[in-house]
Amino acid sequence: MTFLRHRRYRLERKAERLDLSPTERPDRLNILSKNLLILASAGSGKTFQLGNRVIGLVARGVPPEKIVALTFTRKAAGEFADSVLTKLADAASDGEKAARLSEEIGIGQADFPAALETVVRALPRFTLGTMDSFFSKVVRGFQYELGLTGGKFDLLEGPRAEAAADELMAEILGAALDDEAGEEFFHAFRRATIGREELGMLKGLRDFVASWQGRFSAAQHLEWGPARLAAVAVEDWEKLKNGLSEKVRRHLDGTKFTDKRQPEALEKVLDCLISHTTGCGSLGGATGLLDSLFKAVAEPGTSLEVKHYKPFTISDPAAGALRELVELAAGCEMAAALSRTRALREVMAVYDRLRETRLRRRGLLGFDDVKSLMGEWVRSEDARLRREAVDFRLDARHEHWLLDEFQDTSRADWTGLLPLIDEAAAEGDGTVFIVGDRKQAIYAWRGGEVGLFDEVMARYSSGLEVEPMADSWRSCPEVLSLVNRVCGDTTCMTELFGEAAAAWQWQEHVSAQPLAAPEKCGEARVEVVEGKWEERLERLAELLGELEVGSRAMTCGVLVRSNDKVRTVADHLREHGFDVIEEGRREPAKDNPVGIVMAHLLRWLANPADGFAKEVIRMSPLENALNERFGEPWQKVWDGLSGRISEIGFAGMMEEVINACSGEWSDFGRRRAGDIIASLAQLDARGGASPAEAANWIDRLEVSQSPGVAAVQVMTIHKSKGLGFDIVVLPDVPDDTIPAPQRFTVAEGEGWISQTPPLWARDLLPEMREAEKRWGAAQRYEAFCALYVALTRAKRGLYVLLEKPSARKDPMKCSLSNWMATSLGSEGAAGLLFQSGAPGWQTGSPLLGKAPAPTLSPCAGKAVPRRERSAPSASKGPAHLRSTIGMSFGLAVHAAFENV
Repeated sequence: MTFLRHRRYRLERKAERLDLSPTERPDRLNILSKNLLILASAGSGKTFQLGNRVIGLVARGVPPEKIVALTFTRKAAGEFADSVLTKLADAASDGEKAARLSEEIGIGQADFPAALETVVRALPRFTLGTMDSFFSKVVRGFQYELGLTGGKFDLLEGPRAEAAADELMAEILGAALDDEAGEEFFHAFRRATIGREELGMLKGLRDFVASWQGRFSAAQHLEWGPARLAAVAVEDWEKLKNGLSEKVRRHLDGTKFTDKRQPEALEKVLDCLISHTTGCGSLGGATGLLDSLFKAVAEPGTSLEVKHYKPFTISDPAAGALRELVELAAGCEMAAALSRTRALREVMAVYDRLRETRLRRRGLLGFDDVKSLMGEWVRSEDARLRREAVDFRLDARHEHWLLDEFQDTSRADWTGLLPLIDEAAAEGDGTVFIVGDRKQAIYAWRGGEVGLFDEVMARYSSGLEVEPMADSWRSCPEVLSLVNRVCGDTTCMTELFGEAAAAWQWQEHVSAQPLAAPEKCGEARVEVVEGKWEERLERLAELLGELEVGSRAMTCGVLVRSNDKVRTVADHLREHGFDVIEEGRREPAKDNPVGIVMAHLLRWLANPADGFAKEVIRMSPLENALNERFGEPWQKVWDGLSGRISEIGFAGMMEEVINACSGEWSDFGRRRAGDIIASLAQLDARGGASPAEAANWIDRLEVSQSPGVAAVQVMTIHKSKGLGFDIVVLPDVPDDTIPAPQRFTVAEGEGWISQTPPLWARDLLPEMREAEKRWGAAQRYEAFCALYVALTRAKRGLYVLLEKPSARKDPMKCSLSNWMATSLGSEGAAGLLFQSGAPGWQTGSPLLGKAPAPTLSPCAGKAVPRRERSAPSASKGPAHLRSTIGMSFGLAVHAAFENV
């Protein structure tokens, strides 16, 4: 199929999906529309269209420095920049590619060599990067205009940010008994952690800061823990519970029980309620009658229709007193949650004030601080006027805006950008280009707000063109058949997940190459595996062997839910002989024996009295190597290693220690040791680090590494977003009910935010029921997106291993595994649930062998020197020097430098 025929096919399919009449169908996507929103699907070419947009603008004469293209990761930004330069270079050197690119951007006979030269010359001023880096750049250039008047702006990120946070927390805890602010913080923290006293103070504080700092910055305008949501006080439970329970017992005589076991069960319910302590959460020890009672109390009426073995009715006045008792218990639990929320806000306010004095006033900001500064304009008139002064200068410099992965944009991101986007979208020379996929919104947990799509379309309405892109350039038809079968089954989704399915906007996915050659075909298969997780791990290794992974030139990704599973799967596959690389935030000092020993060596050097660290070293191969070099007494070892650190640094010392005993280690262990040594070299370059700082540095070390061809890459689904593999295996599709109620820990309503009471209490509180309903719908939608992302990473081979359901499995269970099984139908022979394509497709990929001999490039002619090298003072000679002493001194200096 020629390019033009292929493009015509795609446009016809797109017009069918948009229900346009033949006269209304566009000739092509107008990539240079003034304001354009593309609703893209996985593999449909978002980066391709972003690149075309930039190239089209430059070809029209737009200076590259007036273009801003923003995404969310450095990797994506790099790929985007490579795409622009590569396409321009190809079009500048190939007439056929130039004609194709001209048609794609809608400009006839564009001058691509000139455009390439323009872009290359403007690269230092070309804003292609991440949202965070752009905000940081603005703050660095306009810190005083944005209200940052103290110190010079410096961004805190990675280990520096973690170290700064630890210093602040240590300072707070150290001042808790001596300083009034510290005492205030201490008591607020204790109130905020009622029921979690078993956690260490510093660990608990770290958890709080990690989980609440961003939320605190974004939700300061909300009311934290409003007392009106409870209508009672925490102490009311102890005051009133006994009187209400006695009232219930006095009036139970009129209740007609239908089973002799019901009176005793009701007495147990009353005893359970009376013995309950507000704040502990659980209501254990009662019979199943308690759940039935809670459901009855949640329904309006004067009597309570309950069930224990058989239905029976509790009528007034016993029903009224029992209803009042249960509602009081729920209200007091709500009051306790509200009190914890207010205390939590106090904790974060004290921490935030200390950050203000110790860091922000000195110009040291984290990413959350930077976003807060960029969004300050919505909170006060003074901030709005200051921001206008900044925007006036930015608008003069940047006129064309491109936003990638818009579904991951947070409210804070959008607030920071909104004045600039509004200006560009208005009448004038500015333009706006937004691309994203609602179905890949898997970062709601870190602030991504998929609802911003609707806000953008409403805000710019007729001035914004909206185009869909559903054709996949990544996946073959066999893979897409499984994607369409599951993710397009909106009827099944509605039956299992209810209202959450209404937000799922689906378009059938088609391969962008419908007449694909045989070598582009593949297979999709879903298997049900007998047994639990261990059996699926065994089947995973067996399947990779069948597919000849590692023997053929194919990439392979194994996608799981959590980092813990990443390590488990990677270790298992290594045991079966596969070359595995873990992608994600790997911790070299914690996930392998070599790294653990190296970390403990640093801890022992930081504190020789650390007996545990010393014993870890003694149980490792390092003991013999250290004793052979420095002698038996450990004091000599400590002195010797400390001396080497002063001479060659931490990295040099560690490299000497490792080289002495790493001869029999695996490649995996040596790679981990290399990660740690490389990180220590970075620390050495900063200078002046102590052993304690080095130990903390390595303890927080996280690295990532991309695999080569034929390696198995194990990663979380979240890390796989934006990537594609020839083969994808999903051994970890969860059968957990969505959502998990225990994860609903923070509720938000109109103008308020609060921690949540226990589940049984939430069901009795209307505000909590509504908040949990909204939260549950969001969790289900994000689960849809996670499965969609996982399925659409595959290019040619997609394999799903499902756990066999139990005999008593609920057919309406709200889980991803049940969604797949229900959509695909009944299980076939050998556990096969679905198959598209044929096994053996991988034989079309070449076997891996020795690397081919490099092709010799044409030799350049002999170099012809255009200038002769001369010494700076060659033309002067000794006569020009005022003294021979000066000349001798200069020669001596030159000789010294030559030795260096």
